[in-house]
Amino acid sequence: MHELSIAMGMIDELTRIARENNARKVITVKLKIGKMSGIVIDSLQFAFDAAKLEYPLLNSTAIFIEEVPLIYECNNCKNTFKTDDIYFPSCPGCKSYNLKILSGEELHIENLEVEV
Repeated sequence: MHELSIAMGMIDELTRIARENNARKVITVKLKIGKMSGIVIDSLQFAFDAAKLEYPLLNSTAIFIEEVPLIYECNNCKNTFKTDDIYFPSCPGCKSYNLKILSGEELHIENLEVEV
């Protein structure tokens, strides 16, 4: 379950940001996670909720996760399209497999709210 190590890295980063901003606690954090990132969102949520209890700055933090859709651009016909097919999608316009990923691999903290 690599989601636990991701949650721990996130906790380290949130703690660093909170301390740099003299925050007393982190109230909310919003993440953007791409559909093709390989992260199981429910597992990350569970891991974060369990691990945060050991950190006074984070023990009441609410986490909100936005899943970023998988969007490709076809290198042949330049068609841009969204798909749920993460395994060998083809362009709906020309059926080519020569694609470039535009979004869907993200994993980052979008924003957070702190109490100072």
